[in-house]
Amino acid sequence: LPLLLLGAALTMGAIVNVNRFSLHGFYRNRLVRAYLGASHTDRKPDPFTGFDASDNLRMHKLRPSKGAQRLLPLINVTLNVLRDGNLAWQERKAESFSITPYFCGNFHEGYRASEKYGGQGGISLGTAVTISGAAANPHMGYCSSPALAFVMSLFNVRLGAWLGNTNARGEKSYHLPGPRQALSPMLGELFGYTTPDFKYVNLSDGGHFDNLGLYEVVLRRCRYIVVSDAGCDPDAKLGDLGNAIRKIRIDFGIPIRFEKEIEIYPNSSAKQGLYCATARIDYDAVDKGTPPGRLLYIKPTLRGRGEHPVPYDVYSYARTVDSFPHEPTSDQWFSESQFESYRALGLHSLEQILRGSAPQDFGDFFARVASYMSPTRKRRAFKVENE
Repeated sequence: LPLLLLGAALTMGAIVNVNRFSLHGFYRNRLVRAYLGASHTDRKPDPFTGFDASDNLRMHKLRPSKGAQRLLPLINVTLNVLRDGNLAWQERKAESFSITPYFCGNFHEGYRASEKYGGQGGISLGTAVTISGAAANPHMGYCSSPALAFVMSLFNVRLGAWLGNTNARGEKSYHLPGPRQALSPMLGELFGYTTPDFKYVNLSDGGHFDNLGLYEVVLRRCRYIVVSDAGCDPDAKLGDLGNAIRKIRIDFGIPIRFEKEIEIYPNSSAKQGLYCATARIDYDAVDKGTPPGRLLYIKPTLRGRGEHPVPYDVYSYARTVDSFPHEPTSDQWFSESQFESYRALGLHSLEQILRGSAPQDFGDFFARVASYMSPTRKRRAFKVENE
């Protein structure tokens, strides 16, 4: 009987992709329909499911054409490493992994071309975004626990995915949409065994390594960086920011220095602070002669200072929902009023920072930020309030 069961498991594992019989496929379909499908005007959906295969784009199709100005998506995911042997990584239990229209991988394990990685035609935008948002997974970077991994695998709570390794061990597997045999990856998840020394790697939510995406853009020596920290942080402890700065300093030797005290306060504070903070990225500490980078860190708060108060509908929603604007991530049922309140608060914050008009370039952008944060303007605003 055990031999028959093992034979059945091996047979089914060879037929069914391990990424297909998990919540990953379901989650991907819903995300593609909700976001990519919503912006696709020429849809021909299946009359029964409502899905259209053309909603989901291939990552390499998002490359800007020659001479065109287009934003380049850099999707942040986590490569889980629960059994690696590197004692220095016992807390993080993971590596960063990025997916772009050009390459997929990381600087430890190497990169593979996006049009050849993760299946025929290359990895899709829907798959990349789904992995990047796979918050519930047996292996979750620094949140991982062998006991929790066992239970989540047993109940098939798996939003992440197994894809080919980008290093030399994945030479014959990186182009596949998943492992040829599902049994080995399933046992790896069940017993907490993931490593970069296997031909397949386990990928999950980018927040399991760096929830801000700051690590990968500093690696690329980006000159101007704007970070919007939308993590649930009602006490304004700024844990995601501290985590990213720490890992960047350890791995790259690049310090990120905030020029002033961070004045972003929680709802419970009596102080009136700011909607943002700025920092200097000292690339010169590693690459001599490289100009410093500029970081603008924005975090939602109701205690920010500006020339105008928050819109009344946002104020009303905040009085109704005490945790706003830091409602828990477990709340995945977005109402119209909730969605609009977050959107309106974000717009209001940027209008206060940029003084209501679009900047001409990055230099003008950061000059306006400096003006917003200046002590002189703070004193003037305080005087107007008193009057």
